[in-house]
Amino acid sequence: MPKISPAHEQQRREQILAAAMTCFARQGYHATSMDDVVRASGLSVGAIYSYFPSKEDLFLALSDHRAEQTLAYLNELFRRPGPMADKSREAVDYFFRMLSDELVPMARVTIEFLAEAAKSERIKERQQRRCESIRQFLQWLLTEAQQRGDVRSDVDVAAAAELMFALNEGILLLTVAGLRKVDLEALKPAYVSLLDRGLSNPGNPMFLPPEAAAAASRNGTHSTGGSL
Repeated sequence: MPKISPAHEQQRREQILAAAMTCFARQGYHATSMDDVVRASGLSVGAIYSYFPSKEDLFLALSDHRAEQTLAYLNELFRRPGPMADKSREAVDYFFRMLSDELVPMARVTIEFLAEAAKSERIKERQQRRCESIRQFLQWLLTEAQQRGDVRSDVDVAAAAELMFALNEGILLLTVAGLRKVDLEALKPAYVSLLDRGLSNPGNPMFLPPEAAAAASRNGTHSTGGSL
């Protein structure tokens, strides 16, 4: 048999993960079989099992893949030069794009991960690792911002990171369950306003552009236009 190149192997792996994402999002973890993934991928049974020996292995790989993609994007975003407010708004845009219709399947799979963590020690351990990586990233981000004066000096960074994490997971859960009652276009400015008012140094906010921050300071509002 000819040797498969690393690029081809990666392409096949991505193809399998994409098929699994579709199946898990549509049917749920328990109702999805490996045969479903085989059919959705267009590959052979042997090809699927050569990469992922079991449905749980596939599920875990999908969780890791999603977390790695998100954290890689955010790390690249916040480590590049530029105003903190611009990068923060871009990160918020990214989060709210995840909640749009075309990305709801990814969100549904995220909820599946959380539900299965209570039933499988392997999945629980992997979810704990994912959550800890997000916490560490948020704590790093807020610590850096606090040292630059973007975040108020009295903010408890660990507690603020936990609240941001919980806020994001809660919005995600309500969206996937169909229980969110506020349109995303109205929710987004309220979300930004909540974080800005709760965390930012009024003279150097994390989310407002400089001209908007100056106008808000003159008006005594310090808001992004959302109502809370």
